[in-house]
Amino acid sequence: MSEDTKTIRYLTGGGFVDQQTNARTVRELRAELEIDARASVSVGGQNATEDTPINEGDTVAAVNNNKTGG
Repeated sequence: MSEDTKTIRYLTGGGFVDQQTNARTVRELRAELEIDARASVSVGGQNATEDTPINEGDTVAAVNNNKTGG
């Protein structure tokens, strides 16, 4: 494991899972995990910008708000 690798709690499907990442920012995490550019990302329960840092143990959620229909 690289010294840059960290473990975060990442929301997928049914809940949070441990996810290893080398990303230092939300921008890098989007690229690494292929998170849609339109998705809203929160880190530690706070809305995040592209430059928000990603740290060991952070809780990260990405929500795509482009849903339509009923």
